[in-house]
Amino acid sequence: MQKALYSLNPRTYQLFDRLRRKVRPWLESDAQKHQRERREAEYLLLSLTNCGRTWLRVIVGRAMQLHCLSEKSLYASVQQNINLHDLYRFSEINPAFPAIKPMHEKYGQFGNSYEQQKVILLVRDPRDALVSRYHQHRAELPFNNVESYIIEGSDLAAYIQFYNDWQTYRDRAKDFLLVRYEDLKANTFEEMCRVFIFLDLPVTSDEVHQAIDYASFKNMRKMELEGSQLIRTGVMSSRDVTRPESFKVRKGKIGSYRKELSTEIIEMLDTTIRAQLNPIYGYR
Repeated sequence: MQKALYSLNPRTYQLFDRLRRKVRPWLESDAQKHQRERREAEYLLLSLTNCGRTWLRVIVGRAMQLHCLSEKSLYASVQQNINLHDLYRFSEINPAFPAIKPMHEKYGQFGNSYEQQKVILLVRDPRDALVSRYHQHRAELPFNNVESYIIEGSDLAAYIQFYNDWQTYRDRAKDFLLVRYEDLKANTFEEMCRVFIFLDLPVTSDEVHQAIDYASFKNMRKMELEGSQLIRTGVMSSRDVTRPESFKVRKGKIGSYRKELSTEIIEMLDTTIRAQLNPIYGYR
């Protein structure tokens, strides 16, 4: 219905969208909004924490914004200032865009089915993800150091379970795309083209390149330090500038855990991953 209204009369749809934006805060809480978007989304972008999802979201959001502006639509002024982190909002501005909902959702965590939704699963080597997670949340964790966190904590098991579950149940989704952080780092343009094809987004190669440049490590770190009107999210704000290790945009390197962990801990991690993690991910 929204797509039909937009195609028939974009100006009327724009008025409808503005009214909807004003009324919704009175009708639903943030939690209700979150669940509605998850329920109505065409695509779910799923990952555990510290797997590079913020980076991926910014690339996708920036490419969609550039595509909107290139078309000089009625929403040009709105799209110029849209929160790039809020991918779902693009589908409300222009129903021709897919409704994408990023989630930290384990398989079946909320009792939801996936038959009507397509899933993009973003994964990262659990060893790098664990070290990154420790540094970001160190002040909140009851561990004296990163090795105690890995040995005594439950997050290693959580990453393995999350990855294994999605390989077991991937066919339950309407469609499924696996994206590895390591591949995204090594071949960013090619991997993003895979993502945009899966999303059925007609962005141009130039728009993809510009979006990747915008989401460079240097620019993302700058936005986290200084703030940005285009990425308005608590994920990249209120950092302690005296502790750069706690930043969301920390290092982004592959295999950096080897410089931070002892040989014994690395061997323990390697043994556990070989024994328990599905080999399809290539982390064994």
